[in-house]
Amino acid sequence: MKKVLMGLAALPLLASAAFAAQPLTNQQLDKVTAGFTAVSVADAEGLVGESGIVVTTTATLSEVLPIATATLGEGSSTLYKSLAASQASTVTSTYSPTAIP
Repeated sequence: MKKVLMGLAALPLLASAAFAAQPLTNQQLDKVTAGFTAVSVADAEGLVGESGIVVTTTATLSEVLPIATATLGEGSSTLYKSLAASQASTVTSTYSPTAIP
């Protein structure tokens, strides 16, 4: 409980520090390059027939990152690396329950 109260007491201090930041200038914004990463995983389980189980897993990854930037005069060019991957697997199994003696 003490940790919760201390955390709540610190929130106003963190918020005031966030408002103290200065906005970026146009020159600083021109140098900003950004990328993104997205990962998703989905799992599903179901019953199949008599004493059967199926488990399905799907995962995807998407990523875009700036690799290099070249500037010549007033123009600049940025090279981006893009990666996309996906994976899916399904396992079906059956079991025979035995009576407990």
